[in-house]
This record gives sequence, structure tokens and C-alpha cells, in this order.
Amino acid sequence: MKPVEMIKRALREIYGFILWFSRSKPAMILSVVLAFLLPAYVLYQAVILPASTCEREFSAGDTTEVELPGISSDSSRQVLQSVNGIGKLEMEKAYLSGLLTLSRQDSAYLNLNLADSLLLLEIKGVTVRVCPLKEIRITKRLRCFNQYQLLQWVSQPFHLRAELSTIPKIRYVVKEAPKDTSEAALQSAMPVASDSSSVFFILYFDRNLAIEFEQAEDPYENEKEAITQYHENIQRAIRQSTMSAILHRSVPEPQILIRLTISKADARAIYRGLPVFPGLVLKL
Repeated sequence: MKPVEMIKRALREIYGFILWFSRSKPAMILSVVLAFLLPAYVLYQAVILPASTCEREFSAGDTTEVELPGISSDSSRQVLQSVNGIGKLEMEKAYLSGLLTLSRQDSAYLNLNLADSLLLLEIKGVTVRVCPLKEIRITKRLRCFNQYQLLQWVSQPFHLRAELSTIPKIRYVVKEAPKDTSEAALQSAMPVASDSSSVFFILYFDRNLAIEFEQAEDPYENEKEAITQYHENIQRAIRQSTMSAILHRSVPEPQILIRLTISKADARAIYRGLPVFPGLVLKL
């Protein structure tokens, strides 16, 4: 068949489909329903579900107390307590194993202990900075995991993939070149101006984990525009990730988001003290 005839045949088939579609009410209704359902599903998966957070009420050992068939209530309670105890020991083993793995590296890493509300910056097993967590918020999606799924999720250290922040990773101090040695000596004796900019940043790790850091102190009025732009960049990254998943014909998975509130000094020290791609060990 010649190319011209193939094109004409294709056009006739397209015209026939359009004609059939315009006369078929069920097909038109189905297409309209799908046109509304797909954006609604994407909105729920990418925006509503990640945004639904809860206060720190989550515990990896939480288990609903149930009656086991053929066993008395006291015996079933003891069995469940034993199962919970084994689960906690397995979680502790995974946590310590992850710390051991990262301690063998030469770069800094994060030790996030949600059970004790502490964030530690460590290098080769030595704690460099201890940051108390003033507030912890975790997405409700994590509460849907069972004990086995949680254990599989935290069994290995997490590794950073991307980040967004309101401050630069490295602080640059601009100085004018001195005219003579006396001016150079005077400049070297002058104290460096303190960095008082607000600190908000988010770290994207593998296995769909995102940790957002917020300073406990209120930001300055002149910095609110930069903070708004930072939050808009986060939403833009979520939309881009969702669209990329749709284009690759996969279901977009909502991130497991953990929001931490710490002091401004701790947030700045943590962000600038981390290497380019640090590791993270998580204890729930």
C-alpha cells in the first residue's frame, strides 16, 4: 500500500471514530467522568494525602488489642505483648545496624531518634551536635504500615536525593581587598557579621521519605516573601513528580513526610554541617 493511501485510510478511520464517538452517549459520559476522576485522583495522591499530618502520637509498637480465637483474654494479651516486644527488638536491631553502617563512612550523617525527640549530627559514631525536637508531625500514611512493612522500610539507612532551602549551603562573606597591610590587619580583627536569616529546608531521601525542618522562632517580616517562595518551590516539586509519574504510566506515590521544629541555630548547623549526599538513620 502506498503512503498516500495509508494516510487517507488513517484519516477515514479517525473520522469514523469521531463520528461514532459524537453519536455514542455512553462513550461521551465515560470520557467526561474519567476527565474529572483522573485530576481528582492526582490531587488526592499528590496534595491532600501528603498534607494530612498528625501530631506525634505514632509509635512503632502500637497494636490493637484483639482476642485470639481459642485463647483466653489474659493469654492473648501476653501473646500480643510478646509479639510487640519482638517487634521492638527488631526495630532496635535495624536502627543500631544502620548506625553501624554509617559510622564506617568518613562523612557526617543524621541520627533521627523520634522515640526520644532528638536529632543528632554524627561523624564515625561520634555525636557532633545534639538537637532537641520541639515538635514532630508525621503523615498519617505511616500509621497504615504494619510492623513488617515498617521494619522493611527502616532496615537500611536512607540516602539524600535532593533538597530545598531558604539559605545557601555554604555561606559566602564578601570583603573588599585591603589597600595596605595596616588595613588588612584591621579587617582581620573585625568580627564577622552574624547570619540571622530564617532557616527552613526540606531533605528528600530515597524510599519516598521527606523530612522538613522549620525553625521554632518567628521569621522576620522582610523574609516572609522568601519563605513563601520556598513553600511554592516545594509544591512545584510535588506537581512535577506527579506529572512525571503519570507520563511514565505509573501511580504517583505520596511522600512520607516528617516535619520537625527545632531552634534556628540547630537548623542552620544541621543544614550546613551535612555533606552533599548524607545518610540518615531513623528510629520510630
